[in-house]
Amino acid sequence: MIAALGHSEDIDSADAIEEALAQCDETLAGRTPQAGLLFAGIDHDHQALLDAVQERHPGVLLIGGTTHGELSTAGFAEDSVALMLFHSDRVGFGVGVGEGVRADPEAAARQAVARAKEGLDAPVRLCLAVPEGLLIDAGAVAEALGAAIGEGVPVCGGLAGDQLRIEQTFQFCNGRVYTDAVPVLLMAGPLHVATGVCSGWQPLGSEHRVSRTHGSLVERIGDWTARDLWVRYFGTTEISGSRQVVAVFPDVSGTVGDAFYLSVPLNVQPDGSMFFSPRIPEGTRIRFADVNRAQVLAGTEQSTVQAWDAYPGAAPEAALIFSCGGRHGHLGTQVGREHEILAACFGPTLPVIGFYTYGEFCPLPNDPAPRAHGCTFVTVLIGEAP
Repeated sequence: MIAALGHSEDIDSADAIEEALAQCDETLAGRTPQAGLLFAGIDHDHQALLDAVQERHPGVLLIGGTTHGELSTAGFAEDSVALMLFHSDRVGFGVGVGEGVRADPEAAARQAVARAKEGLDAPVRLCLAVPEGLLIDAGAVAEALGAAIGEGVPVCGGLAGDQLRIEQTFQFCNGRVYTDAVPVLLMAGPLHVATGVCSGWQPLGSEHRVSRTHGSLVERIGDWTARDLWVRYFGTTEISGSRQVVAVFPDVSGTVGDAFYLSVPLNVQPDGSMFFSPRIPEGTRIRFADVNRAQVLAGTEQSTVQAWDAYPGAAPEAALIFSCGGRHGHLGTQVGREHEILAACFGPTLPVIGFYTYGEFCPLPNDPAPRAHGCTFVTVLIGEAP
C-alpha cells in the first residue's frame, strides 16, 4: 500500500489544495489513488477543496472534516490543508455517510456503514470515522458503528472541530460537504492495524460507582449528587476547561483490568446533576482525574509506543493521529511537542496525518469494544499484510 501525503499552510484554498495534491502526486508517481483523508481548517472553502481532489482523481473515495488544528509528518499547523491518498492493489476501500447523527446516532451510523460496505468482498479490518463534533452522543455513535461493522473491527477517528468557536463543524464525503453527519472509510482485506490510546490524565482518590443517569446527564454518584462529589474533590463547581475530568472504567466488575476512558464535564445543572461527554453509563465505576503538561506529553509518547510495539508487520506504511482539542488547550505554546514525539518514534519518512478533535474513537487495550474518548491521544498504524 502507498500512502501519499500532502500538507499546505497556504491560506488560499485553491493554492493550498493544489500544493497538497502536487505533493501526493509526487509519491503516487502516476498510480491512481482509491481512497483518502482530508482535514482542513474551518475558514477554508471546503467545497473548493473537494472539487479539486475529485477533478485531479475522479471517483476517489474520500472522507474528512474540519478541525481544531492539523498534524502531519511535516508538523503541526492551524488553518492548513492536510491530505493523504491511498493506493493498493490488494486492500479494498469503501466510504459512506449517514446524516442526522445528532437526532439519531444509531441510524446515521448504520446508514454510513451500509453504504461503505457496498462493493467490499473482503473482511473489514478498520473503520475510520469523522463525525459531527457538536451536540452528539459520541458514545452512541461508536457503539452503533461497531454493531454495524461486527465484532473485532477497530473503530477509530475523531469528531470534527471548528477551532473552539462552537458554532458549526463540517464533514466531508467524496465530493460533498456535510453538517450533522458521520462519514466513514472502511479498509478491507490484507491489512495490518495497530492502535495506541492514552491520555496522561491521572486518576485521583477513591473509586465510585455512578448510581443514576439520564442519557449524558449524571444525576448521582453513589449517595452524592454529581455536583457535590465534584466539589468534594475540586473545591468548586467551576469547570476548568478539560483539565479535571472523570476516568470511566467500562469493566464494571473490576476483575478484568483497569483500562479507562475519559469523560469531560460540560456543565452543572441547578439540581446538582452534570452533563458529560462521552456519556457515562449507569452502574459504571469511575474516579476523578487531573493532569499537568508533562503528563499530557507522557500520554502522547505512551500512545505512539503502544501502537508501534503492537504493530504485527515488519513496518507500518502510514500513521493516523487523532488528538483531542483539550490537549491542545493544555499544551498551549508547547502543542508542537506532540509532533516532536511522533517524529522521534516514527522517524522522518513514515507518512503521518491527523487532526485535533472534539472527541476520539479507539478501542481500549485488550478490549475490542468501540469506545469514545475525551482528552486522549489516539495512534493508528496501518500497512498492507503479506
